[in-house]
Amino acid sequence: MKWNDKVNARGWKVPFIGKSLFQIGKELRPRIDAVIMRNSLVPDRALIDKSHFPWVSALERQWQDIRDEAVRIRTVDIPSLGDISFDHGRIAADRRWRTLFLKGYGYQMEGNCALAPITAALIEKVPGLVTANFSVMEAGGHIPRHWGMTKGMLTYHLALKVPRERGKCRMHIEEGETVHVMPWEEGHSFIFDDMFNHEVWNETDEDRYILLIQIKRPCRFLGNLIQDIFLWGVRHSRFVQDIKRHIDRESRK
Repeated sequence: MKWNDKVNARGWKVPFIGKSLFQIGKELRPRIDAVIMRNSLVPDRALIDKSHFPWVSALERQWQDIRDEAVRIRTVDIPSLGDISFDHGRIAADRRWRTLFLKGYGYQMEGNCALAPITAALIEKVPGLVTANFSVMEAGGHIPRHWGMTKGMLTYHLALKVPRERGKCRMHIEEGETVHVMPWEEGHSFIFDDMFNHEVWNETDEDRYILLIQIKRPCRFLGNLIQDIFLWGVRHSRFVQDIKRHIDRESRK
């Protein structure tokens, strides 16, 4: 069975429709994204100017505190994304991509936040936050070329611990004929639209740590309303519930 068929076969289906909330959302995404972009307050670009987001400076000022909390958590204690999310299986087949969720789709991961109280307090001040996590790419790791869920979210990366050979630890973001080559630099951050194809490599012998945040795209009223409805569906879909159940199960051990 092909990967998409496996994903679609899983989970509870809406009565009379025979499709999951996850499937319905994917099918409606082009129409949803069109409404969002007509109401967007930021341009349709791969890289978004940080000046649109005043909260960024507070995170950058305290990046060392955030880093210290992240690296105190042993890499082996941060789960591989592919192990906690079946739906990420294609892009997270490389188990060297590890993710410690702090908050996601309105759920607070209390046990994880207790490990990083400064970071947990800071992300509470981020307007429109959808998810926040420590993302670790272990030495030699690779995330294949892919795109995200919706134009309604933007992704923020704050570099916390970066390999010495920065050029070998990078993300490529495709924008038309342009490929943005984005190595991380400790204490610095950038915001991008992950609906543009992107790919990640860590071709070094060191691990890379970042704080990864997804936020709602700033929009006028109608676009914001559509985002809220879409994200409500994602919150209640198996895509999120599977991850939440895994984290809850691990926290009880």
